[in-house]
Amino acid sequence: HGETVRLLHLAADQGHAEAQLALGKCYSEGKGVGQNDDEGARWFRLAADKGHAGAQLALAKAYHDGKGVAQSDEEAASLWRLAADQGNMDGQCFLGWCYAEGRGVPKNDRESARWRRLAADQGHAPAYLALGAVLIEGIPDAVPADPCKGANLLALYAQTEIGEFGASGLNPALEVLRSHADNRDVVASCCIGCGATRGLKQCTRCHV
Repeated sequence: HGETVRLLHLAADQGHAEAQLALGKCYSEGKGVGQNDDEGARWFRLAADKGHAGAQLALAKAYHDGKGVAQSDEEAASLWRLAADQGNMDGQCFLGWCYAEGRGVPKNDRESARWRRLAADQGHAPAYLALGAVLIEGIPDAVPADPCKGANLLALYAQTEIGEFGASGLNPALEVLRSHADNRDVVASCCIGCGATRGLKQCTRCHV
């Protein structure tokens, strides 16, 4: 690890954004060097200032957690937006969360759904869950209900994350789907999404 860090320092000192990001992670995680959040954030910032989306995400998390920098929801949201504007699906999903919770930006459910939809369109599993749960019932005056689309996204999340949750029944997408198991549109769309054909109550693939 020591030699890796030495080489990263050489590249980072020459202004290579990827090396700066990697070096920042070494410091923030204490890999090959003493753990140092301040140094981690400093290197993240150098790369983020070059427009590196990964570094913008890393620095946003530092601001969100208050590690190496003063905690600031506004700074975190601003950095997530920079990454999102580059098409980064993590940035899009995090920015959607900011708008949903009113963290660092004014609460705006319509904007939240828009950013989460952009991430979901790129195959981002957490966006499947967040957007799907909203679309099942909708939000008055902000997000029209679309239970078919919502169920389909939740089913996609359930299958994408099945290795993590297995048959434990803890998968949050399945909890939402179970609560709507009597809705025919939800049942049909869920089974289309995951490829099952027997309906939610008999489905063994989703363990519902």
